Amino acid sequence: MNNNLLIALRPSKTRHSLCVAALCMTFSPFLWAECTYQVTNNWGSGFTAEIKVTNNTNQTVNNWSVSWQEANASVTNAWNATLSGANPYTATGLSWNATLAPNASASFGFQANGTAGAPKVNGSLCDNNTQTSSLTATSSSVRSSSAISSVSSSVTTSANQSARSSASSVSNWLFEENSLGFCNYSGVVATNHAGYTGTGFVDSENVLGAAINWSVSAASANTYAISIRFANGGAATRRAAIVVNNNKLLSVDFPSNNNWAAWQTVTVNVPLNAGVNSLKAQAETNDGLANIDSISIAGLGITPAACPTTAVTMDCNSITDQPVLRVAADGSATYRTLQAALNTLPATNTTPTQIRIKPGVYREKLTINKPFVTFCGEAGKQSSTILTNNDSASTLKPDGTTLGTSGSASVTLRANDISMENITIENTFGVGSQAVALLAQGQRLQFRNCRLLGHQDTLYVHSGTQYYRNCHIQGTVDFIFGAATAVFENNTIHSVGGGTAITAPSTEQQVPYGLVFLGGKVTAVSNVAKGSVALGRNWRPYGAATYIRTELGQHISNVGWVKMSENTLDTARFSEYQTTGAGATTSGRAPQSRQLTAAQAATYNINSIFGSWVPSYSK
Repeated sequence: MNNNLLIALRPSKTRHSLCVAALCMTFSPFLWAECTYQVTNNWGSGFTAEIKVTNNTNQTVNNWSVSWQEANASVTNAWNATLSGANPYTATGLSWNATLAPNASASFGFQANGTAGAPKVNGSLCDNNTQTSSLTATSSSVRSSSAISSVSSSVTTSANQSARSSASSVSNWLFEENSLGFCNYSGVVATNHAGYTGTGFVDSENVLGAAINWSVSAASANTYAISIRFANGGAATRRAAIVVNNNKLLSVDFPSNNNWAAWQTVTVNVPLNAGVNSLKAQAETNDGLANIDSISIAGLGITPAACPTTAVTMDCNSITDQPVLRVAADGSATYRTLQAALNTLPATNTTPTQIRIKPGVYREKLTINKPFVTFCGEAGKQSSTILTNNDSASTLKPDGTTLGTSGSASVTLRANDISMENITIENTFGVGSQAVALLAQGQRLQFRNCRLLGHQDTLYVHSGTQYYRNCHIQGTVDFIFGAATAVFENNTIHSVGGGTAITAPSTEQQVPYGLVFLGGKVTAVSNVAKGSVALGRNWRPYGAATYIRTELGQHISNVGWVKMSENTLDTARFSEYQTTGAGATTSGRAPQSRQLTAAQAATYNINSIFGSWVPSYSK
């Protein structure tokens, strides 16, 4: 049956018979096919379009192919199809969408420079008829960024994706490296593995926190599907935080398939605001990100946006407008110890100063009492830049009395405006007594890419305002404790042995926020029993601790929160919001704890918690 005959038979969608030249035929509804060409975004000097092929026959179609010619434009790239030719262009299906069952559709998109038109699409499934249209963005109900109810992700490969169709009202914008909307990255654009699109792919630094940033404009506030094309030939899955407008929404795994040239796609559904949005994929493992080829975003009215013009400081080592004191344990710098370098500053120091630390083991009991100092290890060298001691609360002083919990600290910080980055602080005393690695007391203290290691009472957040980002904090009992207002964003909180609880806040009653965990994950070594560790217990009656979108391991108990000594949970302020993982079974939580609403959780942000102070490490 030829196309002309199909067109002649098209008017009716009811089953009936027709006899032509003594040939009687019976046909059913949709015994034809069609193609649609739709301009999905148009900015004058260029546009994106989508071609949809629909198999309305009653036979399965294999290896569909279409062609078309642009009158006043040239196609620069395409997605969800293989593109060939140079005006006219030909597109053929990929392995996952080349076969169309009856009534199935396949869509592909492309970007072009020039003026959009309404060309005819040719192909065996196009019925010699092309429907053309332009996208009209319709407004949807505005969705507040604080009312995020869920996000999801899925991973597909070029060999196992099922046939899928796209709604004709949805556009798909492809963001490649070195193009509008692609802002900055930690690493290099590489070409040493086959199969990439565009000019290459981003090979990130193999460090925790390595990131790629994009800038996107959305016509309306809505949820959009973001697909990230990646390759991971390493030995292990790599994980990244998906950050939208400086808020981490979820963590995404990029599984390994042991082949750097075998590209996969992970798709996440995330909310975007109307207007310009910042997107970030940030490594949550020490191996950095998978190789990232591109991202594409499907939804109404997606276009690239100009990147922020303000410079982003990726690391303390990039700061060039401050005095620098250099320390090396091997004697290759001006100072051998951090204390020696710190002692050169006046007690009332007001000049922001860098103390740059070469990798090495610094066995000193450091006391920091000078403000406006950044202790800066080399990027990616935190595991080999170690400040260490082994005192415990029971260690005797020369006068025969014990040091006590505060006196056991390897590093004691009692000053304002201190920053630490790329450093390990540890107390190696072991189990059996309180043994503090870091005691932090002061206003506007911030830590990034640090490792805080100990057992009982590892981190004493004594008082003040403190911010921790991309850090690894480990211990056994109450290993994050104190009265400070402290935010922990995208950290790994790791139990290295059995213990009653992770946190022991002693928040004062009049202080609205205590210990706040934004994202990140709570993990444990394998010998920590399932359900044996609480999220927190109240050192003081009004202790406050909150976990928001944090992944909780199976070692977290169902009750979640327990009291300390004679304190009652009735006055404690313990809460969660959208925690995930094996330890997030909230039905058995202590009745005095709360599951926050979206509106309540939205108040747990940097501006609300810290007021006028915005930590530079949070940007």
